[in-house]
Amino acid sequence: MNWENLDRTRRDSAHYSVMQVQPGVGGMVALREMFPEAKADELNFVLFSTSGVHGTYCTIEAVESRLRGEDPDGPSDVTFLVVQPRIVALRYGVCKPANQADIDYLKRLRESSIKVASTIGIEAPQ
Repeated sequence: MNWENLDRTRRDSAHYSVMQVQPGVGGMVALREMFPEAKADELNFVLFSTSGVHGTYCTIEAVESRLRGEDPDGPSDVTFLVVQPRIVALRYGVCKPANQADIDYLKRLRESSIKVASTIGIEAPQ
């Protein structure tokens, strides 16, 4: 289990929950487990650079710039929020992309998430 429910009374249920990446589990590991093909759907999608109490507004591109050596003092991590609308659950964490493959994965996941989120509540064409 890569996620820890913040509601200590409901550890066994993801419904109506807020969960964080387990201590010691990397955000990239948790995301790749939930989205092995970097594809979001109407059940699970991801928002990046969400900051809040658990991270920063740093973008995937800012981390990519650091990895390429263009900004050696740039950020090394990206905050994320997984939204699960059907079970009314949120999962959050910070991921630290280690290479271009991780960056490419995050960009694909972000793109598929944007597409999914933009269609929720809109009737599909007949």
